[in-house]
Amino acid sequence: MSGGKKRSRDEVDGVNTTAEHQKASTSDTKKRKVASSKLVDDSIKHRANEILKKYGGLPLSDLGLPNPSSADRENVLALIYNAMLTSARISHELATKSVKCLIDAGYQDIDTLTRSTWEERTEVLTRGGYTRYREKTATALGDLAQLVEPKYDGDINNLLSKADSDPTQLRGLVKEIKGIGNVGVDIFSDTAQDIWPCLAPFIDPRSMKTAKQCGLGDDMHAIWESVGKDKRKMCELATALTTVRLGKKEKEFA
Repeated sequence: MSGGKKRSRDEVDGVNTTAEHQKASTSDTKKRKVASSKLVDDSIKHRANEILKKYGGLPLSDLGLPNPSSADRENVLALIYNAMLTSARISHELATKSVKCLIDAGYQDIDTLTRSTWEERTEVLTRGGYTRYREKTATALGDLAQLVEPKYDGDINNLLSKADSDPTQLRGLVKEIKGIGNVGVDIFSDTAQDIWPCLAPFIDPRSMKTAKQCGLGDDMHAIWESVGKDKRKMCELATALTTVRLGKKEKEFA
């Protein structure tokens, strides 16, 4: 070796051995991280399955809609009603009962809603116990009919195409509906991601806190992976977490 002393065989062997140890140590560390990550992923998947098994189900599946998993205009309109009514400061039970009354009255059909009078809508809401906000909501429902007919050609599904299936634009258009604010948009995003896949994955901020309390963590990507990136399961999980939160059932999964 020019310009210096040649290293002895022992020195060379020592350097090679050290490099090999470092390489092996790095490899072991990576393996441990992968194994640890897999354990975490499996844990989240197991917990998600537990929550789904106990409280999973599609939103509004028990309110009399013929096929709540289809993306027809009646289902989307029903989900809009759900977001509008359950986002108000009123008991979830009364809000859900009032949504069912709207469906029983046939208001998921935009033509029926358009033909209805303010007094008729107020009466339907009263039957559901939505007395605190019935006048205001009856007016908002009338405004909704006037919005859907001209802007979306009578089909609320056309909102999706107007937003170019972009979640941010879509949320902005939903928020244009009177009676729906930020909380309402979050509720709609939770419940509509099965039939409008561009919204997935989504869990509203309040239910994300519940997810963390239940052992799912608060990493949306990890939770999305835990359900196999399945939009229906994600929708069911978001709905289940809402049920857990409202029923204060977090300790069941702690």
